[in-house]
Amino acid sequence: MLYDQANSHIDKEEFMELSIEHAHTHIGIFLSWIVTNDLASEDFEDEAGLQIRNLLQRSISCCIFSEIWDGVVSDEMLNEEAQKFTKAYYGGGNYIEDYRKIFPQYECMYLVEDTWENYEKVAKVLDMRFKEWKNMK
Repeated sequence: MLYDQANSHIDKEEFMELSIEHAHTHIGIFLSWIVTNDLASEDFEDEAGLQIRNLLQRSISCCIFSEIWDGVVSDEMLNEEAQKFTKAYYGGGNYIEDYRKIFPQYECMYLVEDTWENYEKVAKVLDMRFKEWKNMK
């Protein structure tokens, strides 16, 4: 299942005339959280090993990580538990809703800067949502 793809955002009115890089930040932050929390599939870990290592060392940014993987969040990248969580949370629109709430100072979600500080803000919410989801199972 495909949950998000950077290319699908360029037609949105909110996207304005931004470069495609702006559609990668929210995707890259989510994928980075997946990797950081050992929720990636074995196949994805095998295929993306070098990039994951660079991401974990923070020598590449979340946006760059997303760009390397074509700005996609899909089941193939996620382990079984992450697939279920992502379907419920990301697939249900809650991730984007939370993302917008975390950054109310930005007139649109695509203007959120690709920084590790912003990653940490989103990761806190993702940690909380994941814990809530696990407690509901």
